[in-house]
Amino acid sequence: AGTGSDDDNEDSRCFLNLFFLQYILFDCFNCRMSLADAKKLMEERDQLDREIAEQEAVLQANNVDMKSDLIDAEGFPRADIDVYSVRHARSTIIRLRNDREKLTNQIGEMISEVHEMPSNEEKMEEEGERHEIKLVHRTSNDPFVKVQGVSAGSPADLGGIKKDDLIIQFDVLHKGNYTQLKQLALLCKENEDKTIRVTVIRDERPVRLEIRPRKWSADPKIGLLGCALIPV
Repeated sequence: AGTGSDDDNEDSRCFLNLFFLQYILFDCFNCRMSLADAKKLMEERDQLDREIAEQEAVLQANNVDMKSDLIDAEGFPRADIDVYSVRHARSTIIRLRNDREKLTNQIGEMISEVHEMPSNEEKMEEEGERHEIKLVHRTSNDPFVKVQGVSAGSPADLGGIKKDDLIIQFDVLHKGNYTQLKQLALLCKENEDKTIRVTVIRDERPVRLEIRPRKWSADPKIGLLGCALIPV
């Protein structure tokens, strides 16, 4: 028989799995809704195209276009065309073209949103990884290393670390168990391509960050973090 702690852990895992499933189903629903809405707008745009073609046929029947003169050399309405029908067709075409442009922009935005949605597998991996981040109980809020510099585009830079940040927690490391800078390098290597939690003091306030150490430079001498650290 399992212990109460085992039962609690199993319940927690079941809850997280159910949460992830609901999260994915919700996003799939949103994706389908976006595609359906975009398809509906495309149908509306097709209808506008048909209406525009009908009005353009009126212009063609009168041998004019959107810029043709509607008055003769003496300033009178041209007798060889139906001026009223041409004017009405022109104003209608302008309105329909404006409506069509708005629909086209909306369709483009919807399609972009669908393409930007991460896949279900990516969502599961990201969310699962977040829950795997270690919870650490610091024995001290004193900093143990200082950020001397940050390389642009590095994992540290992308994660939000800034020059002069004072680190009080780096994954499982804190003032109470830190002894040397080598520990941080080893932690980065152990957690390559994984998210770790980093807490810094910035402007006298704690700032929580999440960093993903990884190979980001072609130079093998460059570390996985991309920032210079010095002991405090």
